[in-house]
Amino acid sequence: MKQPSEKKRFKPGKFIQYSGMAFQMIATILLGLGIGFLLDSYLGTEKMFTAIFTLLFVIASMYLTLKDFIKP
Repeated sequence: MKQPSEKKRFKPGKFIQYSGMAFQMIATILLGLGIGFLLDSYLGTEKMFTAIFTLLFVIASMYLTLKDFIKP
């Protein structure tokens, strides 16, 4: 019988890690899109805030993804 310290711990593979990053990017971009859409509908502007917030959140999602990718 193996001791508890000898058991192998489950480590997520690269596929799981990268798919998690993809879902994080999608969620971040959709959040920016939603905020921009809500501001546009509330203020009566025509897709101005949608474009601005979507672009800002795309940049933020790329930053978060690169930060996770470079992490040792």
